[in-house]
Amino acid sequence: MGIWFITRHPRRRMLMVGLTGVIAAQLAIGLVLELVTPGLVRSYLALASILVFLFFHQGMIATVYWLMMSELFPQRVRGLIAGLAIAVQWLFNATVAFCFPVLLHLFGSGTFFLFAAINVLSLIFVIRVVPETRGRSLEKLEAHLEERLS
Repeated sequence: MGIWFITRHPRRRMLMVGLTGVIAAQLAIGLVLELVTPGLVRSYLALASILVFLFFHQGMIATVYWLMMSELFPQRVRGLIAGLAIAVQWLFNATVAFCFPVLLHLFGSGTFFLFAAINVLSLIFVIRVVPETRGRSLEKLEAHLEERLS
């Protein structure tokens, strides 16, 4: 589905919509766990919120992330920096995976509000910093970024 989206929609907009959906889903999970009494309804609402999260993350954010890693860096260092960015991304994935049970134990459903807040910061970063790459050649994109950032 992400590949279908990415061929039809601007990448930057996909990141913003994806992050907005992820934030809403994380808030929904936190609210469901906080406000709904344990039982079948709570389980189905939590599951629905998790599926919404997965749709926005896997269908939009993850797809755009992997594509942009090959588009945003200067040609002369693209392989090295893309590899570094991907390694850092995997380190953060591991950090979240290892810290999640501890955070859940310490903060309970508040953990999802914490992650939503982190993703609000991600959304602000995308809005303020990330350029649109769709429809631009790698050379034109590199020249644009060099002009903008130097």
